[in-house]
Amino acid sequence: MNVPKTYVLDRSAYDAVGSSTTAQHDGEIATSDGSTTTVSRLPMTTTTGLAGDVANTTPTTPDPVGDGLKPLIMDCQYEIKARECGFVLKWYFNKKLIYQWIPSRTPVGMNQFKYELQTNYSMSDSVNYKYRALVIRNPKLNHSGEYMCSVQTYDSFDRRMARFQIVVPERTLLLHYENDGESDNMLLIKCSVFMIYPEPNLLLIVSGNLFLVSSRTLVTADANHMYNKTVYGKIDKHLLISPTSISCVLSVPDSGYIRKRETIYYDPTPLTKWSRLRMDERGRFQLLAGDGAAGQLNPVAGWMISLIVFLQWALCHRHGTDAIK
Repeated sequence: MNVPKTYVLDRSAYDAVGSSTTAQHDGEIATSDGSTTTVSRLPMTTTTGLAGDVANTTPTTPDPVGDGLKPLIMDCQYEIKARECGFVLKWYFNKKLIYQWIPSRTPVGMNQFKYELQTNYSMSDSVNYKYRALVIRNPKLNHSGEYMCSVQTYDSFDRRMARFQIVVPERTLLLHYENDGESDNMLLIKCSVFMIYPEPNLLLIVSGNLFLVSSRTLVTADANHMYNKTVYGKIDKHLLISPTSISCVLSVPDSGYIRKRETIYYDPTPLTKWSRLRMDERGRFQLLAGDGAAGQLNPVAGWMISLIVFLQWALCHRHGTDAIK
């Protein structure tokens, strides 16, 4: 069974007819800017394999309907032996019957899908395979769920199920970092997504490692079920080696929809006192002129620094010797 998990609605088409693809409610929610994110289309056809071998075919897509949204096609593939009689095909949505076809009769849409299906779409010229596909004219947010196709004859019965997720791509995905207002040593990282369905997951990653420490999340949704979500995280600047990569990964649960934003952190602080140390001819450390007057370190500090430098030299010398070997 080969089942793409996701149907990605076209963002511009959804914005144009958004009120018709969700329940009718009043209310809006503002976003910080109007820029858009490039979205790659995922496959829009679900293939459910039933009794017998499943052939690898490339399904076709009906012409777009009047409002600009492309229909969703779910193809139920099966094999019927020549001697079998009494064939009937049924489609279910969340265990409720929504479509039935008997070759000697016209296909029928049922329940909440009664007026939402394109029942005259043909997938084959063969009499027992012609109207096997489920074609939803205008995919809506509430069409996410579990679909099942069943085929039955007097001699056999089989069925397959698949979970399917509708996604409305985000208008904007932003990643930003700044100095934390509560502590100069901490870096505040913020990732925000605006106007997406369903609610996504947002992960902050620093230097290639998952970052969840000192984080909090803010989620809001409008009347049309469009989500805004922001994830905040703090990290000690001393743990970062400039430059450091910072990224945010967006993913929609139960789908293959993933987006990523990345930026680079550069430490803007001036050189520290440690970087201005110099050794004089007697082996003593002094500070070069900078924020304060140059001066000699006290004996204890000088001894400690000398020990650190010696250990660093010994470590580098050992590595160099190992490399030669």
